[in-house]
Amino acid sequence: MQVLPSHTQRQLVSGRIGWGWRQATYPISVNFIFAGLAILAIAIARLLTKGELELLAITSMVLVCGLIIGIYTAKSVVEVCRQNSNYLFSRSQLLGIATYWLVLIAVLGGSPENSKLFVAIWWVLPAAIFTGIAASLSLQSSRFKSTTDRKQPPEKFNAESLNVVTYSDRTVLVSPSAIGQQPRQFNSLVLIVFGLFCWTMLDLSSNLRAIAAIVLTASGLTGFFTWQAQLHSPEKILQIKFAGLWGIAAEYLIDITSFSMLSIVKLQEAGGELSWMQLTGNNRDITIPLVMTNLPSPAEKDVDRNDQLDKTLRDEFHLAKQETERDSLGLANVLLPQGAGILAGTAFILVGILLLLIFSLPSKLTSESAIAWLGVCLVSPAIARFFLQLVAPNSLQSDRPQPNSRLHSWEIGSAMLLVSAFLSSQSMGKVLSLGVLQQSLPLINLICGWLCISVGICLLAFVRRTPLWHNN
Repeated sequence: MQVLPSHTQRQLVSGRIGWGWRQATYPISVNFIFAGLAILAIAIARLLTKGELELLAITSMVLVCGLIIGIYTAKSVVEVCRQNSNYLFSRSQLLGIATYWLVLIAVLGGSPENSKLFVAIWWVLPAAIFTGIAASLSLQSSRFKSTTDRKQPPEKFNAESLNVVTYSDRTVLVSPSAIGQQPRQFNSLVLIVFGLFCWTMLDLSSNLRAIAAIVLTASGLTGFFTWQAQLHSPEKILQIKFAGLWGIAAEYLIDITSFSMLSIVKLQEAGGELSWMQLTGNNRDITIPLVMTNLPSPAEKDVDRNDQLDKTLRDEFHLAKQETERDSLGLANVLLPQGAGILAGTAFILVGILLLLIFSLPSKLTSESAIAWLGVCLVSPAIARFFLQLVAPNSLQSDRPQPNSRLHSWEIGSAMLLVSAFLSSQSMGKVLSLGVLQQSLPLINLICGWLCISVGICLLAFVRRTPLWHNN
């Protein structure tokens, strides 16, 4: 998903693509520097307790390499903020991450005594990359500020205001501003890294460590996304895009020709505090996702209501405006599926926490558990979408094309979970014996608990990002 126009002939008419991008880099750099220094301090503290000078020399070399990589990577972070697009990992970045991940798997498969030291060194590189990105972002932002005209009055930015860009082919792009969207995207990346860090480095009980690891990871996974709405006025098409990792992404194409009105529906029992935006037609309604419509109240003086989603939709598609209040019975087609999704997500999370608290888990860090961690991340979004369709059948299904020649993330994740469960048995010739089953039981408990929590968190995220349809 790119913010730049897909056609070279298309010209920018009005609006700015990534206004507030420099302000967005401040919270990003703060979170990166906090994460980098925290991981670095814990990793070096573990190395110092062993007193191995050779390891400290290797650590210094890894630290320098990480800082260089971070400074180079910061350029792409700045470009993403300036374009207000989702972060796409390049081929070289994916190859480097995969190679580094395989190094961790190989280290964990060796001696437990040596693996702790090597894992500490392993974490120095991502910590240094975070630190290098933070330092480079701060320098580039301050350099840009010094080159601007200081005589101009400072611009006032509201992170909640939407970014509306119009092109010459009558295509309008609506998205959150860079200052409202980009920090969330990159801070979620930090949470994903912290999830694995908790599992591999923290000296807590295996139960608490497993819960913290998957909660941080799944929260970061569902938060690593951007959204935008492209309004194709001549074709009367509303294209809603949600970007994300490993099955979080979704795309919806809505034909506006069958809708004549844009309704703001408020729940009467809640005093109008809860509201939904709906496209209303003669025989069908579509509720726009909550994550797009939870906007500031009109009573806030600093919010410019001219750039909000409802006005843009009405102007571009010539829709009538309607504001109504309904009770719970009148909003059953919205409240029931959203309530069922929230209830199902909460139930999955509670079951997962109970599994991780009650049953035995692997006491030592192994390569199998690291493989299982990644496998759960790849599988859980697909499982969550399946259960969302069960409890909320009126949820729109994504129109994102899935090439037949490409492996899906859930297929790769399922294979990784099977491999981790198979590798947990020491005797490969007695896979079906009872002793091997008991030996693999802690890892199976870990996988089941992680899956339940991750699926629950993904369900809660999808409830807010999925349009609902209703036939009148």
